[in-house]
Amino acid sequence: MNQIILEQTCEACPEQYWAYKGAHRIGYIRLRWGHFTCHYLPTENLSDNDIKLVDHIFENDEYKGCFDNDEERNYWLEKSKQELLNYYNKNK
Repeated sequence: MNQIILEQTCEACPEQYWAYKGAHRIGYIRLRWGHFTCHYLPTENLSDNDIKLVDHIFENDEYKGCFDNDEERNYWLEKSKQELLNYYNKNK
């Protein structure tokens, strides 16, 4: 999944990333208070027009602000990258 590049902007509380397709910022990914989300950004900036592609609540860890290990991180980030790429390709 090398077509989407992630830039980590915060390591914990929340762990968050910008997602890029080439030079264009197309996504925002965040884990905060046990809530993981991935948004597609139609305007390259956060706005009310963002489209939520992934929405997951970690039921047993309401204070979760970063992933527990690399395996968990890789699963959710790769899932988000795939969803962003799918949405981008369908709507470009």
